[in-house]
Amino acid sequence: MKNHKYILASFLLVLSLSSCKKQLEIDPKQQIDANIALNTTADVENALTGAYTFLATGDLYGTNLVFVPDLYASDNYLTWRGSFTSYRNISSKALVANNVEATRTWVTSYAAINTANIVLSSLGVVSNTDARNVIEGKALFIRGILHFELVRLYALPFDAAGANTNLGVPIITKAVKSIDNISNNVKRNSVIEVYTAVENDLSNAITKLSSVNDQYAAKAFLARVYLQEGKYALARDLANDIITNSPYRLITNSLEAPFRTKNSSEGIFEIKQNEQSNAGTSNDGLATFYASYQNSTGGDVGRADALVNTTFYNSFETGDKRQTELIYDGTGARTGFFSKKWYSYFDNIPVCRITEQYLIRAECNFRLGTSIGATPAADINTLRTRAGLGSIAPTLALILNEREKELAFEGFRMHDYKRTKRSIGTFAYNDPKLVFPIPDREINASGNTLVQNPGY
Repeated sequence: MKNHKYILASFLLVLSLSSCKKQLEIDPKQQIDANIALNTTADVENALTGAYTFLATGDLYGTNLVFVPDLYASDNYLTWRGSFTSYRNISSKALVANNVEATRTWVTSYAAINTANIVLSSLGVVSNTDARNVIEGKALFIRGILHFELVRLYALPFDAAGANTNLGVPIITKAVKSIDNISNNVKRNSVIEVYTAVENDLSNAITKLSSVNDQYAAKAFLARVYLQEGKYALARDLANDIITNSPYRLITNSLEAPFRTKNSSEGIFEIKQNEQSNAGTSNDGLATFYASYQNSTGGDVGRADALVNTTFYNSFETGDKRQTELIYDGTGARTGFFSKKWYSYFDNIPVCRITEQYLIRAECNFRLGTSIGATPAADINTLRTRAGLGSIAPTLALILNEREKELAFEGFRMHDYKRTKRSIGTFAYNDPKLVFPIPDREINASGNTLVQNPGY
């Protein structure tokens, strides 16, 4: 019974994860006791801070939600040479049901979702209407984006032409404040049900959030959701709104700047990292895996586990600054080509950039035969000009190629290949081997009401 309760506790607010390869600790000041009621506005705000803290961990946007989709689609793109079996098995599509990365991303996602639900269930103590709306909007944002990330990793892809009745992931909207509140009968909702819930949470978040920056972060994610669903008009219009009306702008004089400059004009939603709080110094983090150089004192930075595959490196056009400025020759733990996007443990992680919105608008306008905001050619050539390249007359294939080059190693490749129904190496876009397993411990905890994915 003790083990049964431990398994179920993945849905609780306070989470501690460790493994033989790495340990991640969250500042206790940013956690709350799950059995203590939230009685004041400050209590609720502190709980919300705790929810955001989960997003920055290596389990989520600090590493896995950015790294894993590219590692999964690593064929002719990314080469894994590290010693961590869990990541090597993702790269080779040879996962087992207790894969560490699949488990920790699932557990921490639902811990963050539960924290958001606790916040939402405690809104009654927030007397100020404006403050209550903002808190509600931020909690809905967190819940929405994480259900979105989960359904993309742990379920077969959304098919714009299908019914999408395949098993998705559990939609959790009820707060769990103690071990006794946990249901033993958690079930997986369908893919369409999860996407509908995500749309609703993000749409409602937009109406509640007062900060322009917060609103556009929710809009950027919702545009991403619509694109994944093939709802091109909705995705196009949101992208156009962001490009036209938001304060975010392309940086034209440096491709590296969005990754070295905290809160840059391109960064719609960033994960904050600094010397005191980052995933890299816990033997985790994007720079841990991607970096390979020596610092000013001669010490190696990064494990150099993830190399840019030479096939992908050679696919850039001559003179493309996205190759010459954002890929470098490693001089640290290993030689080879490495992405300069994830170069320092202490740089922020831009999860949503304005660049993505130009690509969404271009693709959707092209597919729909429209020119809302700009022609597809204008948007694509804006990005190509910045990259030091000449103009082209875009086709869909060329637009998707530009997207691949612009967003390389930012966590888009597998999701893009699935939504466009392109094979990844020898694996079809909807191959079950491109889907994470539901962690064994969660299936056991549910009384086997959680159904495992095929092949595990």
